Amino acid sequence: MRKNTITFENGNRAVVITVPRDASAQAILEALEITSPRAVILLFGGAAGLDDSRKAHLATLFADGVTPVAAELGALIIDGGTQSGVMAMMGEAVAQSAGTGQLLGIAPKGKIMHPEIAGASAGSDGASLEPNHSHFVLVESAEWGGETGKMLELARAFNAPIVAMLVNGGAIAADEALESVRNGWQLLVVEGSGRFADELSAAVRDRQSAKSVKVSEIARSSRVALFHVDDPAEKLRDELHRMLCR
Repeated sequence: MRKNTITFENGNRAVVITVPRDASAQAILEALEITSPRAVILLFGGAAGLDDSRKAHLATLFADGVTPVAAELGALIIDGGTQSGVMAMMGEAVAQSAGTGQLLGIAPKGKIMHPEIAGASAGSDGASLEPNHSHFVLVESAEWGGETGKMLELARAFNAPIVAMLVNGGAIAADEALESVRNGWQLLVVEGSGRFADELSAAVRDRQSAKSVKVSEIARSSRVALFHVDDPAEKLRDELHRMLCR
């Protein structure tokens, strides 16, 4: 396990922990030195295929819906940590919120490009780290999804109420959503955001026949709540607050 601090062009400094896949969650938490959160918000998915107006509204939802709840409840937000899609939007939202200080990104080290990360040599599908995160855990893996198990293990280790949010997303987000409900966590699905989120929303809302065993298991878990992407941020704030304080 290696620990260092990196500095982004915007002046933000972030703690980076590089860990083997078998590292204990407790050892990672001790190295991160994150103030113990009173709640955890997990963000899964992406923004592929969304038009600019939907992306702009999602950014507003994060800034005016998610971060106020995180600030009020002392929640830690955990996502994939890269400068892309919903993770970039969340980073910007946190940067705009004076009361939301802790944003933890968890990613596979082999897919990350950053000049201060030793040995980072991502291929054509690599990604940069999002510059507004406060902490990163880079899991020794060369594959997207190689970090999923560690992300869920760390979320559990904080021993706080957890809500997972699914926005858009593909196969990896589907796995993350499934494991979340299997862990007994509430899953808030942003309907209308595309791809897996819409497939799951249809199965939940309209009781449509699920296209896969995975969708069927999540839909039948009774742990899924739907939020439409076009609804106001105030409604998202109220729903997250209800789910984390139930």
